[in-house]
Amino acid sequence: MSFMENFSLDASGAKVLFDAVPPDWRTGMESALTEIQKGFQSEDKEGYASLVKRLRAWTWCHKTPPDHRDYASLSRIAEIARRIKSEAQAFVTVGIGGSDLGSRTLHDLLDHPYHNGMAAAGKLPGIPEIYFTGDTFDPLRLSALLEMLKARGLLDKTIINIVSKSGTTAETALAGMILADALGGDWMNRAVATTGLSPKSLLYQMEQSGKGKFMAALPVPDGVGGRFSFASPVGLLLLAVTTPGDPEARLREAMNGYGQAHEAFLSAPPDKNIACRLAGYLHAARAFCGKNSVVFYPYFDNSKLGDWFVQLYEESLQERGSGLNVMAATGPTGNHSLLNGIVNGARDKAILFLEPIDFGDSLTVPKDAPLEGSLEIFKGVSFAAAQRASLRGTIQDFTSRGVPNVVLRFPRRDAASVFALMRILMDAVAVKGRLKSLHIDPIAGTRKVEDEDTYTQSGVEGYKQRMRENL
Repeated sequence: MSFMENFSLDASGAKVLFDAVPPDWRTGMESALTEIQKGFQSEDKEGYASLVKRLRAWTWCHKTPPDHRDYASLSRIAEIARRIKSEAQAFVTVGIGGSDLGSRTLHDLLDHPYHNGMAAAGKLPGIPEIYFTGDTFDPLRLSALLEMLKARGLLDKTIINIVSKSGTTAETALAGMILADALGGDWMNRAVATTGLSPKSLLYQMEQSGKGKFMAALPVPDGVGGRFSFASPVGLLLLAVTTPGDPEARLREAMNGYGQAHEAFLSAPPDKNIACRLAGYLHAARAFCGKNSVVFYPYFDNSKLGDWFVQLYEESLQERGSGLNVMAATGPTGNHSLLNGIVNGARDKAILFLEPIDFGDSLTVPKDAPLEGSLEIFKGVSFAAAQRASLRGTIQDFTSRGVPNVVLRFPRRDAASVFALMRILMDAVAVKGRLKSLHIDPIAGTRKVEDEDTYTQSGVEGYKQRMRENL
């Protein structure tokens, strides 16, 4: 069995949705998905420069040199990570949006849930504590971070990574300057700049001015929007810093999963292509079945993936007055916050569950646990089995009540599987955006691929301008 055969999309719970779709529309969508995939295949063959122009350089993962697209090798990222691991006891990522969420999501999914406590206790030798800032003007957490680093004598052993393509993102720039002031006059020697390596970037200009050199500079690649950047240096540096093993080996494992998802997306026919099928489900939910929201429901205990998907979907597909809203949940926590509204509230929601096949732990309730009544059935049951039973029960309940749902299954929470999973979700958004652009949705009108707005986000500029006016 190949790696990607461990991924699957179970759409049996969506029958109520697809039954509502007119047969001629269903046939038309299948034809459109075929043409869309052919378009992506052609673009891939055109090469890197064409993908940059189309803002789809995040798809580039060919094996020919250089080994990680054309902007930073995995060996270079690993080299910087080794230096950080040898010199730092605290590593702070400073960023907002995709410059922040990609790294946070990888850390949440792939590292120890209590990483900092374990690192402080010496249980993760050679790995620094991990912190994030630069995503708000609220001073509370940044002040607290500085207070904690000073109180524990860690400030002199702190390295920061300022992540901003332009270097002028206000939230990030201000937090970066507060940290720079705290680090002292030689702060650039203990800072990585992950930015655009051109005069368009303020961080690049700072280094070129001759006033100092960053510890290292990594590029935010052209043709890659922030929300699509986790598999670039934006996310890969943190991934390399937090591994207990060889940083380069972990990077190659992750990018191998990403590359296999890429090949599967281009080669699998639409009816067997997970990204295409998922895009079709989301498109049908919005265009013909009156759904206004999709509940993104990872049925495992990691919340940042939901935050990442909200940004990915909302910034890419909420344009021109239409698009599904995304509600993020985690199961079974979400069952005790959203489920009642899903089944008893407005029937305007479609569900996307995510499930790891292997939860990676054998934690089991003791057979002699003092459980009685309805809880007695859990004696000797593993937590993973209880989680799977909870998910099955939720799926069955939703399906019986006519709430459409699909389940995206992936092998486990390791680097290769997580990178492949996130790549599948990005490809699904790309396909969904092109379905909208090529006009299957009556609202959108006939448009060309060149007009698609999946990779733009003009709406965010308004608040920035008004903020400056207020200041």
